[in-house]
Amino acid sequence: MTRKITGLITSLTLWDVVAMNIVAVVGLRWISRSARLGAPSVTLWILACLLFFVPLAAVLAELSSRHPEQGGIYAWARRAFGPVHGFVCGWCMWVNNLFYFPSLLLFAGANMLVPMGAEGAAIAEARWFSVTFVLGFLWLTTFINILGFSAGKWLQHLGAIATWIPAILLIAAGAIAFVSFGSATSFAPSELVPRENLLDSMSLWSSLCFAFSGFEISSMVGQEVYEPRQTIPRSIVLSGVAITAIYILSSASVLVAVPASELAERSGIADAVELVGGRLGFAGLGAFIGLLLFVGSIGGTSSWIAGAARVPFAAGVDAAMPAAFARLHPKYRTPHIALIAQAVATTLLFLASVYISVGGGETTIQEAYDIMVNLTILIYFLPYLYLFASFIRLRSIDRSMPADENTIVLPGGTAGAWLIAGCGLLTTLIAMGFVFIPPTGTANVLNYEVNLIGQAAALIAVGMAFYFSARKKPSVVSGPSDTDEVR
Repeated sequence: MTRKITGLITSLTLWDVVAMNIVAVVGLRWISRSARLGAPSVTLWILACLLFFVPLAAVLAELSSRHPEQGGIYAWARRAFGPVHGFVCGWCMWVNNLFYFPSLLLFAGANMLVPMGAEGAAIAEARWFSVTFVLGFLWLTTFINILGFSAGKWLQHLGAIATWIPAILLIAAGAIAFVSFGSATSFAPSELVPRENLLDSMSLWSSLCFAFSGFEISSMVGQEVYEPRQTIPRSIVLSGVAITAIYILSSASVLVAVPASELAERSGIADAVELVGGRLGFAGLGAFIGLLLFVGSIGGTSSWIAGAARVPFAAGVDAAMPAAFARLHPKYRTPHIALIAQAVATTLLFLASVYISVGGGETTIQEAYDIMVNLTILIYFLPYLYLFASFIRLRSIDRSMPADENTIVLPGGTAGAWLIAGCGLLTTLIAMGFVFIPPTGTANVLNYEVNLIGQAAALIAVGMAFYFSARKKPSVVSGPSDTDEVR
């Protein structure tokens, strides 16, 4: 039985979904983060693409063509393994965003202040600025998404444009720097292999795999997309090619333009463009790039706020979470209760990450940023384990269902499916393990590990409490205009 949710407004075309994917997946901050390794980062990007992104895109393309339900991975895990596993998957997919939103907004805030130079960098590390900026834009983008995709998709398109322009200028800056000054980094074959601090390099690789995650956002809103069985797989292919090119070309360009030692993690792209522009007599380009990165990050936050809220909404419809989450706004037909609850939870967790420290001393903004980034990766990758396992399980369940012209079937039969899904599953497990290695420069390792393990365990425990509490109550939804059962 498939849960069909009515009352939602279909408004997303192919290019709307491509724009959503690009702005939601591309995080140019991962480029400056990876540049800390120098030339080996290019090798790690390629490995992340081949071992994680390719299996992810292949599995998502087939599943979204077979089962375009609202809720995406949550719905697939529920279909494959039952409601408990579906809830754990959906819960982790949702709560990881409670850390992702603030970390992305901290990146946005740092880049907004790039035009102010050293003074701006100091302000970006101030608690008062970080708290005000993050919470202000968190609630602003939440309100925009309550108004619906018709009102909010302009921000996604603007964010996509603001992502493309810095990437193009960064690649151009790298090319100009190479022709004018030569490469600041050696790309000799011997330099492409990580040699120093191998564990730190592999910990960073977890972030690069995570940088390719997020394509499932379009499957979360499948019933708000025109012809989803055709549109969503096509959008994955189109946006996937573009995103892979952005990451690999941009990473190489940063290292051509700037030595790794001169980059700041949260504003490194603007630094690279500014350095090249300054050498060529075009001062101020870095400030312009910083402002574009700010806009692109706000667009990405808005996209994920919209997509993530559909998970507790779908869980509310299934009585796996409080029934209030299943309510649609009477005018805008959006899951406004889920959106507001999501913003409240994000606010509380962000304040806890910034102000609570274990083992003595204060948590700096950079340390809070690292903790939130790695909590996002750890919790987010658990649903990917379900994704790849669900793909294998549903392949078996769906064997009796004949594929039509709109169904994408991966080549290689059962063996090919196992190989693709197994590669993605193993890569995800390895990436999760490396998250527990503290980033270089972590002053309070105990605080890092306790926050990582403690907050992850606490959130899963809270989720299970929600689930078993909700299961004791009858399912209550908004009425016949909001939900409907179809076979």
